[in-house]
Amino acid sequence: MRLKGSFLQRPMLLKLLVISFSIIVLTSCERTGSQYAFQQGNFGVKVVNQLLLDFQKLEKQLPIRISYPDARGVFPVVIFSHGNGSKGDMYKGFTDFWASHGYVVIQPTHMDSRSLGFETKRDNLREMYSQMLYVTDSRRQDMSFILDSLELIQTMVPDLKGKMDTSKLVAAGHSMGAATAMLVSGMKLVNPMSGYEESSDENRFKALLMISDPGTMSLMPTDPWIGVTIPTFVSTGSNDFSEVGSARVKSPFKYEVPEALTKSSAPHHYVFIEGADHYLGGLICRTDVPGPLQYEALKIAAATSTTFLEAYVGNNANAKQAMLFGNLKSVTSGKATLTTK
Repeated sequence: MRLKGSFLQRPMLLKLLVISFSIIVLTSCERTGSQYAFQQGNFGVKVVNQLLLDFQKLEKQLPIRISYPDARGVFPVVIFSHGNGSKGDMYKGFTDFWASHGYVVIQPTHMDSRSLGFETKRDNLREMYSQMLYVTDSRRQDMSFILDSLELIQTMVPDLKGKMDTSKLVAAGHSMGAATAMLVSGMKLVNPMSGYEESSDENRFKALLMISDPGTMSLMPTDPWIGVTIPTFVSTGSNDFSEVGSARVKSPFKYEVPEALTKSSAPHHYVFIEGADHYLGGLICRTDVPGPLQYEALKIAAATSTTFLEAYVGNNANAKQAMLFGNLKSVTSGKATLTTK
């Protein structure tokens, strides 16, 4: 009788086991919305410094830095544009962090880098604007040239052979580099005084990631990225003002966004960090700025930007849930907020 009873109970036990297992799986896969990528990724990181690309069109050698996962696989590619006067290796807290999470990050050093002997005209905004017109055009061309050179880069760095997913490309940058990334992601800006239009016919990038909000600059309209038609991430702070074109500096004009580009159905995720400044106290872009070093702000910006990449480049549903519904304010004890515009 006991044998018969045990046999009859087996389907019920099996059903309970299946239900229990399902609950465990759902629980383990579910992202609560408060989980962001605060920890270093699972990949070791390799770095290539000062690789030179022969950019014949602009008659220059373009220095690039590459950080990438030390692992087999095919990984999305992030092209990161530095801030005015800076250089490609000043953002390791972001770039190498992304690489540890499974991204190949390529960082050009643009012609306006102080490391290349360039000096920005800061005394006269009009003169600086004229100077920056050429610089901005050069920067945009650098971004596209790198995309054109991905096959060549794999030949120059054999360890990268077959590791770059050229269907998953991200435009990223800080400060002037954020504006550069924005322009190669489909935005157009028009100088109302001259009618001159800054734009790019580049259309290969699938996501836009900006460290600092171009809209804080006096030359820029509010939220100039709002019409970008690909998923967009912006990280900024209450003290996010640069020396070049700061909102605190009077400007003779503001760029305008064409009416057709003032709206977009693409998600625009906006992280605002209380107290964060333009250089995170000297952790990025420049070291000759007043501190203290803002490690907490860097951690928040790196974590949320990585979660953004996982959501829209890695197609991770849990990461997307965190970007859309997560409570960053609670997780950071009120230090930062995340909104979708």
